[in-house]
Amino acid sequence: MHQTLVRRIEQIETVLYGIIALLLVVASLAILGTASVNFVVEIRSGEVVLGLVHLLEYLLLAFMAVELLYTVCVSIRTHKLSAEPFLIVGLVAAIRRILAVSVEGSQYLHGSDFVKFLFALWEIGLLTVSVLVLVISIHVLRRGRKQEA
Repeated sequence: MHQTLVRRIEQIETVLYGIIALLLVVASLAILGTASVNFVVEIRSGEVVLGLVHLLEYLLLAFMAVELLYTVCVSIRTHKLSAEPFLIVGLVAAIRRILAVSVEGSQYLHGSDFVKFLFALWEIGLLTVSVLVLVISIHVLRRGRKQEA
């Protein structure tokens, strides 16, 4: 009885992971489609640099979705959850936000919103610390795996 219940729960888990994987694929395709359309619109309106920045942001978002998809696939195969892919997604998210804040902050520099510019600098600083912590965490995880092998 106990084994049957555990098998049923594992089957439900696998189905749910499959649904999540399918939704991540759909989300990734939607992100790439939106990125393409927005890029063309911004290029046609003469905003080449802004279009490239937004394209990069969308591509990083798609990369995060694909990395999560990979994590889900590994979880389905191994029935184990690994921390490293989530750290990588966090790293990409922090880098993506640094990019966005840099663009926003540069707009404040030319205006009279110097306080907003300072807040943008603080946010970039905190995000940079987050990036360093995530990189160190990934390094420690990989080093630990090498020592186990």
